[in-house]
Amino acid sequence: MITDGAGSILDYGRSTRSIPPAVYTSLVLRDWGCRFPGCDRPAEWCQGHHIWHWEDGGRTNLPNLVLLCSKHHHIIHLKGWHLKLQPGGTVEVTDPHGRVRTSDPPGHARAA
Repeated sequence: MITDGAGSILDYGRSTRSIPPAVYTSLVLRDWGCRFPGCDRPAEWCQGHHIWHWEDGGRTNLPNLVLLCSKHHHIIHLKGWHLKLQPGGTVEVTDPHGRVRTSDPPGHARAA
């Protein structure tokens, strides 16, 4: 079990598909809003998405979650779409045609 400084559980593993409040709060603090490349929807408009889908064995923990607005949450579940969260926080989305787009972590501008 992994907890934060206040003792809230942040890694529920496979025990629940629903994202508990402490995990969701940490997700909002990390992502700020929709992480789909080019989207600017705030966290209030977003849902937590299991990157490795729950149905396929994914865990309910921060490394396996990302905020997506409703529109992009539906898109990413369509056939051929894939999303990865890189170790540095960059989100990488691959569309059905193999095009890859990225979204840097909030507050981190990509160097030109």
